[in-house]
Amino acid sequence: MDFPVLNKEATILCESDYLRITGLDEGSLIEVTGFSCAKEILNYYGPFCSDHVVIFAGPGKNGGDGVSTALFLAPHTKKITIFMPVLPSQDVLNININRAKAFYPNIEFADMPVSGDIYIDALFGIGLTKKPEGIFEQLINNLNKQSNPVISIDVPSGIDANTSTSTGNVVVPNLTVAIGCLKPVHNHANANALCGEIVCPDIGLPREFIEKYAENHKVAC
Repeated sequence: MDFPVLNKEATILCESDYLRITGLDEGSLIEVTGFSCAKEILNYYGPFCSDHVVIFAGPGKNGGDGVSTALFLAPHTKKITIFMPVLPSQDVLNININRAKAFYPNIEFADMPVSGDIYIDALFGIGLTKKPEGIFEQLINNLNKQSNPVISIDVPSGIDANTSTSTGNVVVPNLTVAIGCLKPVHNHANANALCGEIVCPDIGLPREFIEKYAENHKVAC
């Protein structure tokens, strides 16, 4: 892919600096991310008029992106079930959870995994630093047993975005939606085997801005 690649440290710095110079907040970026992810997912697998979408959401930013994606998928989907095994760690995520419960009758929150027509992996993103264990390991195994499409938000859960090595069990998706920019794993020689098809939607980060951080934080791909 002819697109700048940022390692996870550079990605965090790039997004933080972008928010600073634009005056936007983290919530705004998550909303844009959710809209962009929903648009790409609908483009690849929609329409979902009669489909049940199941989202496995983690407690951090990746889970927040998953819940935000659900809000934008809801008008085009019969039903969405969000399974979040651990309480969220971000206020922005709580805001979107409350919004979903209040205004989206076709979004439900389940206390155990359910079967669906489309699965979205929003468990862990680039911030993962240790092996997924317990319920998270079980959910990764659950996703890998599905015959229906599995979509990972940003990177497949369980993989190191910089080195492309696994921290344990790893989701093997049909499609990965790389948020804002490519990471080293998306540009790996075996990227298709690791991530499935890869799409990188625009979330507003100017290409020149991404190129600056790519130059400042060289990555080995």
